Amino acid sequence: MFLTKITARNASEKAPSLEKLLALLPSPAHPLAGKRATPLVLPDNIVCFCRRSASSLNRPQRGRALHHRFVLIFALRTGVTVRVDDTDVLLREGGGLLVFPFQFHDYMDARHEALQWLFITFDMVSDPSLEALRYRPFAITPAMARIVTDLVSAYLKTGVAADDVTTLLLALLLTHIKRSRPGVRGRAQGVAANAAPGTPGGIASGGPGLMTKVNELAENRALPPSVKEMASALGISASHLRARFRESCGVPIGKHVRRLRLEKARGLLRLSSRRVSEIAEMCGFSSIYTFSRAFHAAYGVAPLEYRKGAHIQSRTRKRAKGR
Repeated sequence: MFLTKITARNASEKAPSLEKLLALLPSPAHPLAGKRATPLVLPDNIVCFCRRSASSLNRPQRGRALHHRFVLIFALRTGVTVRVDDTDVLLREGGGLLVFPFQFHDYMDARHEALQWLFITFDMVSDPSLEALRYRPFAITPAMARIVTDLVSAYLKTGVAADDVTTLLLALLLTHIKRSRPGVRGRAQGVAANAAPGTPGGIASGGPGLMTKVNELAENRALPPSVKEMASALGISASHLRARFRESCGVPIGKHVRRLRLEKARGLLRLSSRRVSEIAEMCGFSSIYTFSRAFHAAYGVAPLEYRKGAHIQSRTRKRAKGR
């Protein structure tokens, strides 16, 4: 397995033996006063799958992927460029990347058609400590490789115990990734790289890209701002914002912001017990009718049906694994 090769190739980073570690253990100052647990933020609803060809990466084929889940990518064989929002991230063979909820992402410039990429997607409530990983690739260390191997092995087993082990291993893996050294990062060749020097609103060369700024404006407001309000915050005209956003991101800005609101709503339906009407209001829809109609048009199911279906699928999966 390729993960085994990574471990062998990085033998110099091998962890010390248990015998050496035991020699370092001090006598406890107090036998009843030890390390205390801190509240854990655990991933949930974990899905693992593998892609073996470059042509199979961009799914769905129509438009760039956007959803409310985290996507953890391991490029085990063959590198590729991952475009996340408006940033091009060079992901080398033996590297990984965490894509955050509500980030557009697709793949380009694969080094070879044949590849081996592991994807681990999951739901998780907001964890500020993960923010340092945004747009930041990392090298897969031997310790990570061992955890990933155990995680996939647990995922392939059935039963509630295996589900719990998978969850805990992913939480441990994320902890290792947060402590890792950053890899090579490539900047986008689109708006952020080509913007004229001195462009107002923080979208000049070297700063956050246009889509990133729009996402921040849309997500940090109780109600979604209008195009005019966003343009004013960025220091450009509304018509210029519409044109530049469509040119760089491939979709109208209004459609993009609406999709962000719907994906936020879909995540809340799955992860929270809030009423549908409350979720509609939180995501900036004027009425539950408007929200339900937009949700059904986007996903082919009513919000309440989606919530019930997600819960039924979760219970069915747990029953099947418990047999």
